[in-house]
Amino acid sequence: MKNKLITTALVSSFLGLGVSSAVAQTTITGNLELSYYGLSHEGNATAAQKQHNSRGFGKESQINIANKGKLSNGMDYAAGFSLEMDGPDGSTNFSAAQTAGSWNENVYIDLISGNTTVTFGADHIQNPDRNITNLVGFGYVGIDGVNNLISSYSKSIGSPYSNFGVGVVQNIGVGRVSALYTPGGAATNDILNGLQSNQVDTNESTYELGFKGDLGVKGLDVGIFYNKADKAGQITTNKDLKGQKIDFSYNMGQFTVAGELAKHEGVDTQTGTVSGYDAGPDTHKMKSIGVAYAVDKALSVGYTYGVADSNSVVTNQTADEKINLFAIGYNLGPVTAQLQYKTVDNASNFNGLDAEQISARLATKF
Repeated sequence: MKNKLITTALVSSFLGLGVSSAVAQTTITGNLELSYYGLSHEGNATAAQKQHNSRGFGKESQINIANKGKLSNGMDYAAGFSLEMDGPDGSTNFSAAQTAGSWNENVYIDLISGNTTVTFGADHIQNPDRNITNLVGFGYVGIDGVNNLISSYSKSIGSPYSNFGVGVVQNIGVGRVSALYTPGGAATNDILNGLQSNQVDTNESTYELGFKGDLGVKGLDVGIFYNKADKAGQITTNKDLKGQKIDFSYNMGQFTVAGELAKHEGVDTQTGTVSGYDAGPDTHKMKSIGVAYAVDKALSVGYTYGVADSNSVVTNQTADEKINLFAIGYNLGPVTAQLQYKTVDNASNFNGLDAEQISARLATKF
C-alpha cells in the first residue's frame, strides 16, 4: 500500500506574527507486526528457580506523521511524531509504560542547513538501540522474561535517545556524527518529564556521542557510541551510568558478517522478582558475532552467538550469559516472515538458569 501524501499550502499567521506563504509536504506511513513466542526454562535449587513455560502473541503497530519543507530564511526543516500503540490496547488498566508510545515516539523538529541538522525532541536522533548481529531474525539478542528477569545482554547501553532533549547531527561524507543532551536522564520513567511531583526523573542529565556510517566502504555499516549520566542523589549507587558500544556489519553479496562489543557500567539491576537478585550497581560487558547467507532473493538464514558477563558479587549470579540464535527470514514482498530459535545458558548471569525460546513474526509497512 503506497504512502498517503498530503500537500498543504500555509498562508496564515502564528501567534500574531506574519509568516510568508510556504508549501509543506506531509506523509503518513505506518507498520504492523504480529508475533508469537514460546518460552521454557529451568534452574537449579541454589538459585531457587522453578521450571516454567509460557507462550503468547505480541503486537507492534505504529503510525508516523512527517512533514518537511522550507523555512522563511531558506533553511530546510523536518517535523513529525509517531503513535505506537502496543500492549493490551483498550484495557482499563492501561499502564503508563504501555502508553509511552503516544508521548515520546519519534517526536522531532529538525532545523537543517546543508550537512548540519539541529534536532529537538525524543526518539529521533541516531542511537545505539540495536543488536546488529541478529542479521536475519528480529528483536534483540538477549531473551527477556526468563524467570521474570531481564537479559544481561544490553540493548541500548543506557542510551538517553528516548528522552526529550536537543542534539546535532553532522554529515561528514563517510557517515554521520551526532551529539545529544537530555536534561532528565535515562530513567525508567523518563517519558514523564513534567512539573508534577510524580513526574520527576530519577537520574541526572545525560549526553551521548555517536557515529554511524560506512567509512567509505560499500557494504559496511559501523556504529560507535558513548553515553554518560551522572548518578542521582536518591539512587543508592556509587557509580555514574556509562554506556559504550562499537558494532559493524559487512555485506559481501550473499554473505554478511557482523560483530558487536559493548559495555554498560553502573547498571541498577533490581528489576527481577527472584529473592536475592543483585541490586547493583554492576558492569555488564557484551560481545556477539553474527553470520547470514542469502539463499536467494527471498530466503535468508542466519546465526548469532552472544556472551554477557557481569561483575556481580552475588554468589549464584556470576556465570556468563551465553546465547545462541538461529533464524530464517522470507520476503513475501509487502509482507516479511521470520522464524527464530534462541537458547540461553545462565540467563541474567544466574548459574544454571537455562532457557529456550522459539518465536515467529509477520511484518508489513504501509
